[in-house]
Amino acid sequence: MSVEKMQIMGIIGKKNLLNKVLRLVILNRSMHMINALSRVNSTDFFLPPTEKNIEALEEEPFLKPYSQKRDFTQDEGMLKLLQNIFDIEPQIRREFLDQDYDYDDFVKQFPDIYAKIRSTADEIEQKSRLIEKKREYINNIKYLSIFNNLDISRLIYMKYLVFRLIKISKENYDKLKKNYENIPAVILKVAVEGKYVIVVSITPKTLEETLEKIFSSLNYTILPIPKEIRGTVIEVTDQLTKSIEEDQKLIESLKKSLEDYRGKYEDELKKGYSRLEMEKKIEDFKSEIAIGNKLFFMFGFVPIGNISQLKRKLEKYFGDQLIILVDDVNKPGLSITPPTKLNNMKLFSPFETLVKMYGTPDYREKDPTVFFGLTYMFLFGAMFGDVGQGLVLLVCGLLLEFIWKKTNLGGILSRIGLSSIIFGFLYGSVFGSEEILPALFIRPMANINDILIMSVIFGVILLLSSYVYSIINFSQERNIEEGLFGRNGLVGLSFYLILLYNIFQIFIAKHNILPVYILIMIGLLLLMLFRVPLSQMLTHSNNHSREFSINHYIEEGFGIIETLLSMLSNTISFLRVGAFALNHVGLYIAFLTLARMMSTSWGNWTVLILGNIIILTLEALIVFIQALRLEYYELFTKYYRGDGIEYTPVKMNKNISF
Repeated sequence: MSVEKMQIMGIIGKKNLLNKVLRLVILNRSMHMINALSRVNSTDFFLPPTEKNIEALEEEPFLKPYSQKRDFTQDEGMLKLLQNIFDIEPQIRREFLDQDYDYDDFVKQFPDIYAKIRSTADEIEQKSRLIEKKREYINNIKYLSIFNNLDISRLIYMKYLVFRLIKISKENYDKLKKNYENIPAVILKVAVEGKYVIVVSITPKTLEETLEKIFSSLNYTILPIPKEIRGTVIEVTDQLTKSIEEDQKLIESLKKSLEDYRGKYEDELKKGYSRLEMEKKIEDFKSEIAIGNKLFFMFGFVPIGNISQLKRKLEKYFGDQLIILVDDVNKPGLSITPPTKLNNMKLFSPFETLVKMYGTPDYREKDPTVFFGLTYMFLFGAMFGDVGQGLVLLVCGLLLEFIWKKTNLGGILSRIGLSSIIFGFLYGSVFGSEEILPALFIRPMANINDILIMSVIFGVILLLSSYVYSIINFSQERNIEEGLFGRNGLVGLSFYLILLYNIFQIFIAKHNILPVYILIMIGLLLLMLFRVPLSQMLTHSNNHSREFSINHYIEEGFGIIETLLSMLSNTISFLRVGAFALNHVGLYIAFLTLARMMSTSWGNWTVLILGNIIILTLEALIVFIQALRLEYYELFTKYYRGDGIEYTPVKMNKNISF
């Protein structure tokens, strides 16, 4: 139940070490980068004037942002093609990144590797296409078996006539037959292949253009036949078959060469992918670096628990080549807001997702996750108390969390499912039925008024807790104006307590309000109205930058009216907790009534099962949203701002294998 404490770490070193330092920082996964130029120019930055720091102090006035952006398109293209050729799965491995290497020296080998492998792969592809073409020739010339003893080349190289082998659909062939008298060619059907007819056409060269116009309407396909080979159909087929066998032997030899290349270069290619991805990530983070003539300056927030480890690693790898600075974020005058890293126990950590949907807690704000988790589970269970349906949610959540690794969604479902089970025992409800288990506490439908009253009482307790939470937050920030006199501070809490007491006196005890309470409430409202000048008086502040006109106090007056209305509406809003508890039973009764109207037992069970499915999906979703609404609008508005910066350490976005 805490926000992890941070410190600012600064790293200064020679420019030629920048990539290696960033690589170590990225692998360490603990530094939240901040703009180095802004940090150096801030009023609270101080670099001790020691002998080791002289060069850095000289470079401070000449620092500028890192503006160069390296293009890795060529490296990426080479590696991607080589990985595809060898069917190597892209994977970032830690062992290749921990090694001491210079990326530029490492990638110098890849153009030669690329040229060798690409040449071999292209030759394999070319030979494969040639084999496919020859197989097509063999398939086509089989249709010329009617000219079995004729040299095929004599058909192809006729001086005055044009020979073509054509494939057309049966439908178009029928059209062709009907117009034989208008076609200036000899047409001979040689085969039928499924929906197509294979024909031979012979026409004078002078009439070829006319024939083309006729055939163009028939959606025909010319079947290619080899022009460079002479001989009969059988002879040409034999020559092509032998040629294919020779090409296949060559392909096998080339593939063997590729396998040899794979064995020789596979590790280098795997290293290349890991290191390329690291270099791309390094370039992304260089935008936060400040560069001088000889040195670089890098700064970032690091959790206190990781400071020593990161510092030891930097000193181990770089020794005295780096200047390492560590500053306390709590020192006066810090101009940068630290990021927020939440650190909650496993039971409540899934609820961080729902808290962050509203906003990330400020670094100096109290983390609401545990309070949110407890109250959210209570609200959901109270509105959706059912042993059977809660068990379904619990099982689904555990499957999502541990089998499908959906940690946050599965964690939330399993916890609210457990809460639903607990309240199911308290209500005596199993899949909507109240006839199976005895109620350990109360049956909502049999005690409607009691359940609604308890909902409001519970809402009052939560609202009072949110006021206390708000006061703690303001006290941590030393904000007397809001913490003492604000509508969500001590004055607001006092007003709410007195308002509740008076409501109790009027509607429950049937007593009149004492005048002294009215005077106290008016006084508290005046304290809210004049909270700014009063807080300045208490703190002896000399800040007169804010001028308070009549418009200011009119605006504050409307704010107080809004506060009064919200106190009442927030309290009454918790009636929905009891209403949904009643609604759960009511929906089951509706489906039970429909089931009893069925004439068969299987129809009865079908309606009950479908009813439970609808209740489990639709009502559970509505309750999930309503509980979230109560948290966000009734409670968070009292004590939680959520305007912090989320802690995002520099790291590889893709998973690293170890």
